[in-house]
Amino acid sequence: MLCCSTFLGDFDPVSIKMAKDQNLSLNPTKISGLCGRLMCCLKYENDEYESAKEQLPDLGEMIVTPDGTGKVVGLNILGRVMQVDIPGQERVLEYTLEEIQEAGAVSLQSSTD
Repeated sequence: MLCCSTFLGDFDPVSIKMAKDQNLSLNPTKISGLCGRLMCCLKYENDEYESAKEQLPDLGEMIVTPDGTGKVVGLNILGRVMQVDIPGQERVLEYTLEEIQEAGAVSLQSSTD
């Protein structure tokens, strides 16, 4: 069952930018649907990705965690999970957005400043 034939009635334009925002491969065979056009699910999911990205820090930003200040080195956007490299820790640690907010909110100072 395809979303375009089961519940999507409106077909808004889909762009390559949506695929980039969702960290998808830009390989046309991987982002094309059975119809040969860009997958309509990219548009369907785009609003959720945009919302999540507004709440999360960017890669390379320094944030405050329950275990100290560290640099964001990975993001699971839909899961709202960050991988943070904290000096002195043996491995990269994962935190949910809620854990970071409970620890004192995200400190959005860029590591390039």
